[in-house]
Parts: sequence; structure tokens; C-alpha cells
Amino acid sequence: MKRAIQYFLIIVLFSAWGIILTNKESFRESFQSVKRQYIDRPCAKPVEYAIGKIDPQFGVERTDLLSYAEEAERVWEKDSGKSLFQYNPEAELKINLVFDERQLGTIEADKLEGELGKLEASHDAISRQYDSLSGAYKKRADDYRDAVANYKKDLEEYNNDVAYWNKKGGAPEDEYEKLKKKRKELDERYDDLEKERKILNDLVEKTNSLAAKEQQVVNNYNSNLNSYRNKFGEAREFEKGVFDGLSINIYQFKEAADLRLTLIHEMGHSLGIGHTESPESIMHYLMSEQEMENPALTEEDMNELKGVCMMK
Repeated sequence: MKRAIQYFLIIVLFSAWGIILTNKESFRESFQSVKRQYIDRPCAKPVEYAIGKIDPQFGVERTDLLSYAEEAERVWEKDSGKSLFQYNPEAELKINLVFDERQLGTIEADKLEGELGKLEASHDAISRQYDSLSGAYKKRADDYRDAVANYKKDLEEYNNDVAYWNKKGGAPEDEYEKLKKKRKELDERYDDLEKERKILNDLVEKTNSLAAKEQQVVNNYNSNLNSYRNKFGEAREFEKGVFDGLSINIYQFKEAADLRLTLIHEMGHSLGIGHTESPESIMHYLMSEQEMENPALTEEDMNELKGVCMMK
């Protein structure tokens, strides 16, 4: 019985060794991941990282990515007073930029934002034109109404004078000349009023055209805004980057500050820190209320770091 057990153990060992030999790379990766998480003492030595693969569609140079990574590590090291990360071009932990549908979504969001910006500028320009035309129309329309009222009053007086002299059998020479001169003046005023009426009608058409154009811009803006909100309006979960135990893969970012914040978050995971509760924290699972331009650890982040690194 004892010999049978020995044979059995030998068979198991040789089988395990055969599995390791046939899948050495997978075994090595798994071993390194387990070693980092369960054997190495947290924060006892810096996490070494290297720059891995960068998809050229991101338009990011290796030197730039390294610079952002160094900025990210300084955020963790500043408040902790510990050297937590170290760049080593030969390190096993790689930082990669992987281009997929997530970054395509970011590009689409940027395009929509650009269109929204153009529509806002167009709306502002049309509004200014509309306000200017409306103001000009209101003043001219008020002046026109006053001029028409005065014309009607003077025309009525002229007609009354003509009727009076007609009853008298005709006007004296001097009165006739006055009436003739007044008629000519009234005709000129009528022509001027007609010209002004056409100008006002033209202003009305332009104003209405601008109003319709403004409404179209507003409709387009609202449509694009709804599309943007439906696709990108919600706070973004940190699937933009993933730490899988062997690498930090960045899939999505909008600008340098966004990339840096994502690196800070994923480097936190590489230290063994999980997600936190506060929306302002670096390690919150949503990207929403963190400080983008000047990122810093919150008290919650710092407490998590102390817990992982067993710091006082």
C-alpha cells in the first residue's frame, strides 16, 4: 500500500511538471501575479514598471507616456513619503495603450462637443444679429408710424382746404400756389413713406429668417446635446484602464489630464488598493468629481494606502 502511494505521488509530480513545461509562460505569469499579491510584502519595495505597447492611433510618444506615469507615481509618493514606484525598462509590469471601441467613443464625444461648440457660436452670432435687427426695426417702425400719422393729418388738412376752396368756386392765385406746393410735398412724403415701408418689410423678412435660422440651430443643438448626454453624459466607470496583475492597460482618455488620472487610479490598484466610496477620491470607481488638473490623494485614498502598506 505504501509503495502504491509513492508511485501515485510520483505520477502526480511528473504530471504537474509536464503541465508546467507545456505552458511555461502562463505558469510564470500566474506565479508572478500570485507572488506580487500574496508573497511580496506590500510597499516593502517600489513597484517597478516599464512602458509597453503604444497603439499609434493615440498619437502619444513613449517619452510622453513615461512622463505621465512619473507624474502619476508622484501623486502617490508625495503624501506617503515612500518610494512606491520605480521605472525600469526591463520591468515585468507594463503600461500599455490599447486602442479599441472605448477610444473611438471618446473621439466621437470630442467631435460632438466640437459641433456643440460651433452651434453655440452660431447661435450667439444669430442672436446678436437678431437683436440688432429687432432693435433697428422697432425704432424705424415707431418713426414710420409717427410719420404716417403726421402724413395723414396733413393730408386731411390739405383735403379740407381743397374742399373749402372748391365750395368757394376756386382758390385765389396765391392760395392755389400754396395748395399746389403742399400737394407736391405730400406726394414726396408719400413716396418716402413707401420706401420706408419696403425697408421695414425687408427688415421683417430678415428678422423672421434669422428667427427661423436660430430655431433650427437650437433644434440641432438640442439634438446633438441629447445624443451627447445619452452616450457620454453619465460619469464614466474606470474601465478606461485595467490593472490585471501583470500590466496596466489604458483603453480610453480624452486629454493628458485624463490619461494621468487614469494612470494614478490604475497604479493605485497595482499597490493592492481597491475602490473607495467618495466621488472625490482617486480610487472611486467612477470618474466624476476628481480634481483633473491638480490631482491629489483624498483622506480616504490615504487611509486605503496606509492600510495596504501597513503604515501608521
